[in-house]
Amino acid sequence: MTHTFDEGVLVCAGTLAVDDAEPLLQALADRPGAAVDLAGCGHVHGACLQVLMATRVDVRAWPSGPQLAAWLRAALAPQQD
Repeated sequence: MTHTFDEGVLVCAGTLAVDDAEPLLQALADRPGAAVDLAGCGHVHGACLQVLMATRVDVRAWPSGPQLAAWLRAALAPQQD
């Protein structure tokens, strides 16, 4: 995974692999309230999806691939408490 922070938004690109789950969690934990931009992602491993679900991160941009975007939108839809 390639990631950078741009004005409080974690911009991710490429593949979010299983090895990226812990760094992703740490990056989000270090910056509470950060949002995420997944527009440049082509694949998101289930472990990274779990991080995104657990942190309830605000997704500012979805992947350009329609299948991945649909899968992530369904999984990360705002949860009602």
